[in-house]
Amino acid sequence: LVRIRTARRECKDRRKARRCIVIAMQIPFTAYADDCTVRGEIALGVDRLSDLLSSTTEYEVQGVAFKALDDGRVVEAGSAAVLRDDLCMVVASGPRGRVDRRLWTRQHPVRAKVGPYTVLGYLHAPPTVDPMRSTDRRAIVALTNAVVGYAEGDKDVWAESDTILVNTHKIDRLETAHHEDLGLGAHIPAELKKDPRAKDLT
Repeated sequence: LVRIRTARRECKDRRKARRCIVIAMQIPFTAYADDCTVRGEIALGVDRLSDLLSSTTEYEVQGVAFKALDDGRVVEAGSAAVLRDDLCMVVASGPRGRVDRRLWTRQHPVRAKVGPYTVLGYLHAPPTVDPMRSTDRRAIVALTNAVVGYAEGDKDVWAESDTILVNTHKIDRLETAHHEDLGLGAHIPAELKKDPRAKDLT
């Protein structure tokens, strides 16, 4: 569930004496840092989480828990300031933003090495833009239908996300992948259940 809170700030229009009400949603915040994963909640006062990540370099995370990659230990705090330079990726959450701002793009399967993480997903770019160059001028890029792989202690972890927001300054390598590479079956075991109402067409 998304909690709503209100905050007051000065209106940009100084001719108005009254104060404006800004609505900020508390949304889940899940991120991958250089040496840990981060979970908590963040106040979203803009259209999309990607806009917030791109527009500022420090985020106040509430009810935050840091889980170390080397041994899995967890450190919790009521709140903490997290720097964008320390984050490799953030799982997209909250509203998708205004429909009229969306552009028509093509999706390209890619594989990226982002800090200690391996990421597979679809990079979206306009038809006239080289997708591999689309990260040059943007602080944050989105990969959809993404899978994030990393080592946590002595085990390998693969996590699925509908959309992952990648810090482009943390990308060590970005290369074209195949659609087959993005299949989750090779990494994540799934139990297949047979529908008793299904017909046998063999």
